[in-house]
Amino acid sequence: NTSYTINYEKIKQRKEEIVRNQVKNIEFTIRKMGIDYIEGVATIVDVNTVEVNGEKHKANKIIIATGSRPKVIPFEGYNEPFIKTSKDLLELDTFPKNMVIIGAGVIGCEMASIFNQLGSEVTLVEFQPDILPALDKDIKKRARNLFKRQGINIVTGAKVVKATSNGDKKVVSYESKGQIKEIETDYVLIAAGRVPYFGGLDLDKLGVNYDKDGIHVNQFCQTNVESIYAIGDVNGQNMLAHKATYDGYQAIAHIQNKKRNIRFDLVTSVVFTFPVIATVGKSEDELEKDTYYTTKALFKSNAKAQCLDETDGFVKCIFDNDDILIGAHIIGAHAADLIHELTVSMNARLSKAALKDIIHAHPTISEVVAEAFKE
Repeated sequence: NTSYTINYEKIKQRKEEIVRNQVKNIEFTIRKMGIDYIEGVATIVDVNTVEVNGEKHKANKIIIATGSRPKVIPFEGYNEPFIKTSKDLLELDTFPKNMVIIGAGVIGCEMASIFNQLGSEVTLVEFQPDILPALDKDIKKRARNLFKRQGINIVTGAKVVKATSNGDKKVVSYESKGQIKEIETDYVLIAAGRVPYFGGLDLDKLGVNYDKDGIHVNQFCQTNVESIYAIGDVNGQNMLAHKATYDGYQAIAHIQNKKRNIRFDLVTSVVFTFPVIATVGKSEDELEKDTYYTTKALFKSNAKAQCLDETDGFVKCIFDNDDILIGAHIIGAHAADLIHELTVSMNARLSKAALKDIIHAHPTISEVVAEAFKE
């Protein structure tokens, strides 16, 4: 029973230092490659001209990569100062003793895990009947049980209707099963996902097709305007940093008349909760009955997981009727790393027979994956 205290200011400083270093490394790489780097607010004047800081730059091709912003759900009092986004929450000066998180998707669950581990009393309020609604049914069931065991309060099938403050007292009201209930809190996090950010660009003037879900692009990330591409969150396809990177590779290859074999149907997704969740490929909900079968291996029987005292979780594989791996879902220690072996296997369309003959070192967590192949 080791006692410890949380130095929230030190955590913030370390987070900001890592972000600064990442930004510096990217800037260094850009300049090292000989790319002209200009800081400023850009506008697209026409389909071949970009203006930055009053200076116009001609281009045969233009790539829009303006990203996304947090989605805000309007309810009574949603603009109160104690209502925060995920970005705001990581910049707080005072550590919250209590927190209500609206939305139990990826961001909501990650934030709930972080602040629960730091000692906050966290309540997750989700409109859907399940947390992590987009994930595999077995994963979200296990995650819910583990989060509740860790002390996270979870309310599903509920809608936040009001937030009020009276001095130091802040209250969130939500509707569940026809009843209005209240929670006192220090802060409220709106974690309803993200929406494309168009960077103030006049897309209508340019003739670029888009809607609230993002700029429309083809398989090469090219818009309906031949000279303009849109990559990353702004095209709304899959709001993940690594997906944005490979969007960029795809767009550049197309501009250079080169071919890439990037499998955008196999984008790995990771939820950085405790334990970590990682998925790739199909889930059961996406497949028709009798077209697939599943295998599963548990962390609790793995020697390395026992050594680490991290025995919660499992690896679940989905195979089609030709014994080809088409989906993988992991909850447990090192899931974010383990998932890539499965992603490579799916890219190569390896059969179950081939997979179960691959030797895994002992003792390692990766043996859980090997066990899922053998089942």
